[in-house]
Amino acid sequence: MTMSSPIGFSRVGGGGWKEWDRFLTLDGKPAYHIGNICNTCAFFFERLEGAVRSVQFDAVVSVLTDGVDELTPDLAEQLARLLPEGEYTACLLSCHPARTRPGGIDDYFSHEQTDLFGVDTFWDLPHDPRTEYYRLGTKMITPARRLFEFLVPMFPGRWLNPETVAAYGAALAVGKTPTAVAISILDVKGPAETDGIVEQHLCLTHYILDGHHKVLAAAQAQRSVGLLSMLTKGHGVCDDDDQRAVLAALGAQAG
Repeated sequence: MTMSSPIGFSRVGGGGWKEWDRFLTLDGKPAYHIGNICNTCAFFFERLEGAVRSVQFDAVVSVLTDGVDELTPDLAEQLARLLPEGEYTACLLSCHPARTRPGGIDDYFSHEQTDLFGVDTFWDLPHDPRTEYYRLGTKMITPARRLFEFLVPMFPGRWLNPETVAAYGAALAVGKTPTAVAISILDVKGPAETDGIVEQHLCLTHYILDGHHKVLAAAQAQRSVGLLSMLTKGHGVCDDDDQRAVLAALGAQAG
């Protein structure tokens, strides 16, 4: 891995805590607020001013365009070179993105999150992620543990080139499955006070680094797209058992 990655992670203190809030950075600037370190606080992500561009994986661009069928050690190493120093699990997934907007009928923060945590006691409103995003589905891990998957862009869809989106749409229509790349974080969250049932949301968030046009084309065509997820260890609110449970539930090809 390289120390010159445009992607990074940072933490800042708050409320007497040396570390509290977590951030995903791009070119040294906060791109997303990715929540806090508390496992009994609600999950969230929020786009910040630094989320303005994608990260190109030029060395494997043709492979990603054609679509990845097999996760090889060489491919995982090529991707890791553009990531910040750390430990990752490379995962090859197939996903069916559903475009979602804040406050919409499928918005996690307006529905599933408020069902479990209620609304913010200060604003008295659901959380606003300040970005559209994609839902990738929900799975029951156990009766009290639900997995939610999110695919989050690094810039708005209106910034994309319509002709490029259309080209990927045409490729999808003839059976091709191009592959996007994301850096992924798992947070396991559940309220401290319950009615006797400890319910947890396992929130797996994939931040798109490369492949925004592919993902939007798949969402518009209601087709699947490949996703190479680099799942980070040490930056989520979870442990190794949580990550293994999630990867097993997704049937991920991991390495």
